[in-house]
Amino acid sequence: MFDFLTETYNEFLDFLYRLLLSLKTILQDFFIWALEQLMNVGKLLLDSVGSLMSGLNVAQYFEMIPPETGYYLNLLGVSQALGMIVTCLSIRFFLQLIPFVRWGS
Repeated sequence: MFDFLTETYNEFLDFLYRLLLSLKTILQDFFIWALEQLMNVGKLLLDSVGSLMSGLNVAQYFEMIPPETGYYLNLLGVSQALGMIVTCLSIRFFLQLIPFVRWGS
């Protein structure tokens, strides 16, 4: 008779353990689902920003510069300087996104 009670008690403990593991898996899946939904919203926002800028054509502004001015800008290295400035600003922006890395700003 006591064997039946201990076996039932052990099965009940096993059931509770499996229930706890199932709840843990459900919470993990819910967290992953919520994160996936946030990523989908972010992707949607980035796609909408890209579609807003599709009509922007920067090349037309460079074509409007007279050839003489373009020659001297090329001699002075303005294109390389602008490339360096954009690179530095983008690196600074990405460093600002990292928590606890606020170097001087």
